[in-house]
Amino acid sequence: MSASLLFWLCIALVAWAYAGYPLLTALLARRYGHTPYRDDGECEAMTVVVAAFDEEARIAARVRDILEQDYPADRLQVLVVSDGSRDDTARTAASVGDGRVRVLDLPHNVGKAAALTLALRQVDTPLVAFTDVRQKFAPGALRALCAPFADPSIGAVSGELVIAPAGHGTGEGVGLYWRMEKRLRSDEARLGWLHGVSGSIHALRRALFVPIPAGTVLDDMWMPLQVLRSGHRVWMSREALAFDRASVGVDEEFQRKLRTLAGNWQLVARLPWLLNPFANPVFFAWFSHKFLRLLVPWALLAALAASAFADGALYRTLFGLQLLAYAAALAGLVLPRVAARLPLLPAASSFVMLNFAALLSLPASLAVDPSRLWKKH
Repeated sequence: MSASLLFWLCIALVAWAYAGYPLLTALLARRYGHTPYRDDGECEAMTVVVAAFDEEARIAARVRDILEQDYPADRLQVLVVSDGSRDDTARTAASVGDGRVRVLDLPHNVGKAAALTLALRQVDTPLVAFTDVRQKFAPGALRALCAPFADPSIGAVSGELVIAPAGHGTGEGVGLYWRMEKRLRSDEARLGWLHGVSGSIHALRRALFVPIPAGTVLDDMWMPLQVLRSGHRVWMSREALAFDRASVGVDEEFQRKLRTLAGNWQLVARLPWLLNPFANPVFFAWFSHKFLRLLVPWALLAALAASAFADGALYRTLFGLQLLAYAAALAGLVLPRVAARLPLLPAASSFVMLNFAALLSLPASLAVDPSRLWKKH
């Protein structure tokens, strides 16, 4: 294969992953997408599961926020699973004093995936919702999460995470990426292709839960993938909002991306049927949306090398432009305040940060203890 051909193949891969596939999905969703039947008045019994580790300072407020939702009181329960907390997380959660709150106090830290599996053994309501401690729900979030389940084809529903503006310079780029990601997920849902949910606010039918292997990083992908395999759909309710803070700095944002991307490699190892177009019901969407993004940094490196060795002034120019673009993006990461003042530079810096995390995600996924990839913030 010639260097020039390799260059254009790599550029095509990157363009498809970040532009071609989202554009095609948007067009198909507009033409063929459909919304499930929903009932905003009927609320099935629901248990909200909150996994917590050393959250004594925040757990009471989080539980109260859930109980204050506009949801029938006799159909809403909260189950806090304290994952071997070393402080008074369990006692503080229990002290909220509402009979709808239960606490599962695990004696040892087993990791979030195993903690959720143990918690689900205690759930007997038709619907179960999941959230973390640090988020807060918008009014009506649980009603909006429940309503699509009126359609029997819906097996899981994702809410929408709203992230507060970041204080660091790359925050604008991260925010742009997240807005594009949410639009893509919404379009995928309308086509029946959605295969991931927001870990901060999502729900599924209790009967469709498949135990999560200990150490699984992306429980918020394991569950919807199993729902899809059962023959049900995953929907995104954009009215079910959860609010979270942005990463306080570039380092924290990088660690979040690394965790997510490494978790995708881990899922491929634990669910090999994902790579089988005949076994994976959303193979095209999963391959284009998730798997190709793991390959993009390698394609970018190959394109850089190919342009350096290809013949012709065009490729020498393209090689120089790539070096200039990477230098500017790295400068934006090092000098975030300066980057915030220049158009498009925050987005370029975020793109480079994301793909550097993707580059390191494969070795990170091979860590001896994969549960270390999940950190409490």
